[in-house]
Amino acid sequence: HKSAAKTVDEINRDRLFHLRRACESTNNGGKYTIESSFYIHVKNESLLYCLVFKSGTTTWFYNINRWAGISEDTILDHKTDNFMLARMKYPWENPRVLLTSMKNTYSFIVVRDPFERLISAYEERLLGQLHPYFTNLSHQIYTRYHDDGNLFGIPSFQDFARYVVDQFRNEKPSDLHWRPINDLCTPCLARYDSIIKMETFARDVEHLANRTNLHGKIKPVQMNHSRRDSVDTLIEKYFSQLTKQQFDDLYDIYRIDFELFQYSSDKYSQFVKETT
Repeated sequence: HKSAAKTVDEINRDRLFHLRRACESTNNGGKYTIESSFYIHVKNESLLYCLVFKSGTTTWFYNINRWAGISEDTILDHKTDNFMLARMKYPWENPRVLLTSMKNTYSFIVVRDPFERLISAYEERLLGQLHPYFTNLSHQIYTRYHDDGNLFGIPSFQDFARYVVDQFRNEKPSDLHWRPINDLCTPCLARYDSIIKMETFARDVEHLANRTNLHGKIKPVQMNHSRRDSVDTLIEKYFSQLTKQQFDDLYDIYRIDFELFQYSSDKYSQFVKETT
């Protein structure tokens, strides 16, 4: 098996090379200007991070805000908006400045299998309902697809998938927790030194630490509530609710993410209902 012999450095180079090629074949993911809202330039550590919600943001916010001198209690308080907190110390850069920063800074993105990210967002935001906004959204989604007179209900994953597709079709902005990576970070217009994947997170973060002056400075943190079921169980449970058409519509929204970061939708499509 050849890939076993690859170093983390080689794997990272492969990911970057693949990204460039996939960007060429997708016309830069259909983007023309860099979306700079979600890049955080940590000047004192010479680091530039594009955050993809539901992809290791807890760890990165924890470290970035800790380096800024913010107390651990504040960072780990579930009421804290860590993105806003980081923004106070590391202000937004306009696209032109950002592109210059990228040339002189170690820049990276953390990505995740698009549908696993979707499952995670559904479980944590819509089922977890830790935040009034998402409790309200859950009920809205439920009542939109169920005409049973109930004003309150928990949307199924199928309801959620339909909602994501409908919002996309009606050109409504999608929630940051499930917005495609291509829309959050416009990766085709960026220059990255490192693509960290959630699937190999610890190893990739260590690689980044060795390449920067951050060795010993990055503390891992686990804040997300542990799952009751394994990912494989959830994939079957949720994707078997979708019709072929619903699956295709959903895939279409995340297709570019799948292509840019070498993910495959096969492990999901095998569970989709064959009948229409």
